[in-house]
Amino acid sequence: MNTKLPLDLFNQAKRSASQDQPALFSWVTELDELVSPVKLFKKAGTAFKGERFFWQNPEMTLTMTGFGVTKQFLAEKKKDAFLGLQEKIEKRLRTCVTNATVDATGPIYFGGFAFDPERDTEKEWQSFKDGLFYLPLFMLTNKDGKSYLTVNLSIYSDDTESKLEAVFNQWQKIIHQEVNEAEMALLTDFKEIGKEHFLETASEIIDMINHSEDVKKVVLARRMGLRFQRQVDSAIILENMLATQENSYFFLIEKGTGVFFGATPERLLAVNGDTIQSSCVAGSTERGATNDADEALGNALLQDAKNLREHSYVVQMMEETLKPFTTGLSLSSQPVLLKNRDIQHLYMNITAKKKPDVTMLEMVKALHPTPALGGLPQKMGLAIIRMKEEMDRGFYGAPIGWVDLKGSGEFAVAIRSGLIIDSQGLIYAGCGIVGDSVPKEELKETEVKFQPMLRVLGGIKK
Repeated sequence: MNTKLPLDLFNQAKRSASQDQPALFSWVTELDELVSPVKLFKKAGTAFKGERFFWQNPEMTLTMTGFGVTKQFLAEKKKDAFLGLQEKIEKRLRTCVTNATVDATGPIYFGGFAFDPERDTEKEWQSFKDGLFYLPLFMLTNKDGKSYLTVNLSIYSDDTESKLEAVFNQWQKIIHQEVNEAEMALLTDFKEIGKEHFLETASEIIDMINHSEDVKKVVLARRMGLRFQRQVDSAIILENMLATQENSYFFLIEKGTGVFFGATPERLLAVNGDTIQSSCVAGSTERGATNDADEALGNALLQDAKNLREHSYVVQMMEETLKPFTTGLSLSSQPVLLKNRDIQHLYMNITAKKKPDVTMLEMVKALHPTPALGGLPQKMGLAIIRMKEEMDRGFYGAPIGWVDLKGSGEFAVAIRSGLIIDSQGLIYAGCGIVGDSVPKEELKETEVKFQPMLRVLGGIKK
C-alpha cells in the first residue's frame, strides 16, 4: 500500500469541520495486490472483534469487509428506522470529504433492520435494536479483480497529522497480523422450538385464509435453538458458509458478542445510480440426491399450483410497490429455478429506472416485507404474524445490506440465517401458508430450510 499520508484530503476535511461539528474524511486507495477479505476479517479480530462485517454478492463480483466503527446508527424504538438512517446519511453527506470514485468504496453504511419494529424486542436481539448500521473505520472492497482500502475518520478543525498517522499505523499492524487458525466449536445440542405450536398455528391460518376474502397468504416462521461447547468464532462461521453454500448473498455482522449471519438467495433491491434491480423468490422444494431426482423435483416445482401461486403473489406485490418509484419497469418472462445447496426456489428478476426524487431506503421500506416473508395483503400479513408467532424474528427475514451516501447500494432479505451469542444460538426458517397448504408439509419445508445454517454450524456432516 502507498503509505504516503493523504494530507491534502485531510486538510480539506479540517477546513470543512467546525469546532463542534466534525467533517467525515473518507479516503480510498487501490492496494498494490489483491487482499483476501476472509483473511483480513480474521486479522481484524484481534483489535476489532465485535465490530466487523462481511458482504459478498452471489456473482462474487463484489466482496466487502469492514471493521472498527467510525459512526454507528442504532435505531430508536419510537422513530422510523428507515427514516432515521436516511437522516444520518444526509447529515454525513453534508460534511463528507472523499476521493472515492469506485462504486462500493468510500463512506458506506452496512447493517440491517428488524423484521417488525412494532413487536417487543426480545433479549437476544437487544443489542441490534430495530436497526444497526456501521460506517466502518477500515473497509476492504474487492471489485473487478482489484482491492481497495477505505479509511473513514471524523476530523475536527484542530486535529493534527498525528491522528492520521496513528490510524495508518494501525492499518499496517492489522495487515501484518498473524492469523491464528481456529476450529468450529462443537455443537453439543440443537432442538426445534415450538413444533406443535407451529402445526396448530398453520391450521388456524389456513382456516382463516379459506374463510376470508382478503387474506391470501401468511408466512409463518419458527426457530431452532443451539448450544455449543464454547464461544463460536465468527470467522469459522464465515468460512463454513462460503465453503458449503452457493448462489447466495453472504452476510455477517457482529455486535459485541452477538453475530448475525446468513447465506440468502433473495435480493430485495439493488440501486446503482438510477438503475434498480429486484428479485422475486418464492416457492421452494428440496434438492434431489441424484441429478435425475433433482431434475424431477425442480420440474415438479415449476408446475406446482400452490408454489406458483405463492410466487405470483410476490411478483404482483413487488411490481405494484415499485411502480410509483420507477419508470420502465420490466420482469423476466417466466419463473426459473434458483438452486442452492439444500433448496431450490422459483425465481424472477425485475429491472427499472428510479425516479430522481426517490431514495433507496424509501423503496426498501415500501418493499419490506414482501409476500415471500410477510404475507398478502402486506399489513394484514404482518398483523397476523404479530398475533400468532411466539417469537421476535429480530433481523431474520428483514433487509440487510449496504447503502452509500449518494443512495446507491444493495439489500438482500435475511433468510437462511442465524444469530449466535457466545456459545448459544438460534437459526430461523419460514414458509408461506396459503389456502391449500398442509401443516405437516409446511413443517417439513421449514426443516429443509434449517439445513443450510445447521450445516454451516456443524449439525449436518455430509
